[in-house]
Amino acid sequence: MTPTAVVAFCERLPWSEEAWTAGHWIDALGTALHVTRRRGDVVPAGVEEALIGWLVARADPGTGVWGAPREADGMLQPVNGFYRASRGTFAQFGLPVPYPERVIDTVLAHARDARFFAHGRRDACNVLDVAHPLWLTRASRHRAAEVAPLARELLEVALDAWIPDAGAAFSEGGEPGLQGSEMWLAIVWYLADLLGLAEELGYRPRGVHRPEPARTAAG
Repeated sequence: MTPTAVVAFCERLPWSEEAWTAGHWIDALGTALHVTRRRGDVVPAGVEEALIGWLVARADPGTGVWGAPREADGMLQPVNGFYRASRGTFAQFGLPVPYPERVIDTVLAHARDARFFAHGRRDACNVLDVAHPLWLTRASRHRAAEVAPLARELLEVALDAWIPDAGAAFSEGGEPGLQGSEMWLAIVWYLADLLGLAEELGYRPRGVHRPEPARTAAG
C-alpha cells in the first residue's frame, strides 16, 4: 500500500455505523505493518505515518475516539472500535493516543451503560474494551479517583467468573471456554496493573494482549 492508499482505506471504513468493524480493520493493518517490518520486508516510506496521522487527525476531540454513538447501543461501537484500532497501532507501536483525557471520560461514561455492564450482562469483549483503554491512558492520571473503583469492581467480576480447572465463560452465565479464559486473563492483568497489583498475579500477557509495544516485546 502507498500512503495515499492507506488514507483512502481509512476513509472508506464504516466509522459512523460500525466503528468496531472499522477498528478491527485498523488493528489488522497496524499488525500487518508490524509483521512486515519484523520479517524484514520493505514498507513503503510514509505508510505508517499515513496511518497514524489519519487516526490522530480524525479522532473526535470531544470523545477521543472514532465513530459516533448509535441509538441502539450508545457508545458501544465507538469504544469497542477504539480498543481495536488503538491496540493495533498506538499500543503496538508504543505511541501516545490523542486526547487521552477525553478517552477516559468516554470510557467511564460507557461503563455506566446498564445495557452492557449491569449484573449478568457483562462479557469479556465489552469489559476488555473498557479495561485496555483505561490502562493505555493511565499516564494522564485523569479522573484516577474514578478509574480505580471501576477497575476494582470489574476485577471482582473477572475473578468471580473464573472456575478452577475450567477457566471462564465469554459471557456471564455461560460455559467456560478458551476464548473467555484468555480474554478474562488479559482483563485481570490490565485491571490489576491499574491498581498496582499486577506483580501479584504471577503471569504477564503475551501475544496480542501483551502490554509492551510489539517492537520491544519478548513475544
